[in-house]
Amino acid sequence: MRTALLLAISTIAFAQVEDRSTEHKSYSGVHELIIDNITGDIELTAYSGASIEMDVEKTLSARSNDRLAIARKEISLAERREGGLVELTVDGPFRCHCGDNSVHFHGDQLYRFKYTFKVRVPRAIALELHTVNGSRISVEGTAGDFHVSNVNGSIDMRDVEGAGEVHTVNGEVKVTFARNPTGATSFRSVNGTLDVAFRANLSADLKLKTFNGGMYTDFPVTTSPVAAHPEQRDGKMIWGRNRTTAVRIGSGGPELSFDTLNGQILIRKRD
Repeated sequence: MRTALLLAISTIAFAQVEDRSTEHKSYSGVHELIIDNITGDIELTAYSGASIEMDVEKTLSARSNDRLAIARKEISLAERREGGLVELTVDGPFRCHCGDNSVHFHGDQLYRFKYTFKVRVPRAIALELHTVNGSRISVEGTAGDFHVSNVNGSIDMRDVEGAGEVHTVNGEVKVTFARNPTGATSFRSVNGTLDVAFRANLSADLKLKTFNGGMYTDFPVTTSPVAAHPEQRDGKMIWGRNRTTAVRIGSGGPELSFDTLNGQILIRKRD
């Protein structure tokens, strides 16, 4: 009986109260969209319309109504617009509001929060998308340049054009191009596979680097020299290649870099 009573008390102590709301946002005349999230997915799809249409779901949860009240006061979605640029930032006491708008968590939080973005955008829009905790970013059908980053989660981009950066730390990067990039583009993960598919007419110069994993491609390649990088040890200059492999596909072109520590590099020829 005593054990059962203790379990019941524990359950009550850690019960969660929740506050969930959804807001629709619409923007016209936008050429560049920035979403800086912390926890929660970003799902973005291109369509034939001229405006950005967005549904933002906000979820707050805590152990008590008092903690939830603090969350309501401290967590917000900051919005900034200048001309054709719109920036949305999940804001709270974890932001340092310094030059790089860094995120810092200190100890246990009084509450949990999550923002989920479901967005439709014009095809040509330029994108900068960020999220951090246990979240996924998906992008489909866009034609503008992109900077997409995650920390604990995957990135999935389908039938995209443009060039830029696709970086995560703990998760897979999967990208399928509808048109091959014409500018420098990088794909990076620390713990995850890089799986990228290009059109059959790809011409590019590739730099590949992995520590624990293989490198595979459907394209015929020729090897390219890799510039050595100097490193000073005990007053002497040591030159090394830093585990980078360089290859050329076709007649060469924009630099495509692939860098992972624990994962494979897969460079596919799409159907």
